[in-house]
Amino acid sequence: MDNVRSQSWKGFMIETFAFAVRHCGLPAGWPDRYMATVRIRRAQHTVADWHLPRYAQHCRSADEAHRETIEYAIRAINAGCLNDTGSPARFVA
Repeated sequence: MDNVRSQSWKGFMIETFAFAVRHCGLPAGWPDRYMATVRIRRAQHTVADWHLPRYAQHCRSADEAHRETIEYAIRAINAGCLNDTGSPARFVA
């Protein structure tokens, strides 16, 4: 599985890292869920380093986690949330 992916968008480098997570309240044998963290760089400087603003909601596959995280990062960039090297915390999907 390709855990780390990179994509360039409007002068930003978006790097995602997906990993399996398990909910300890679920029975053994329940399929793993995945989430991804993202690092957004511009001109060799990290301008954001976060995960999707969701609690206890995970993706069914690593590919889905990467895709959702990249899409969210692109929406934050397009909305101008990272132009002043801030966190996309004020961005609402």
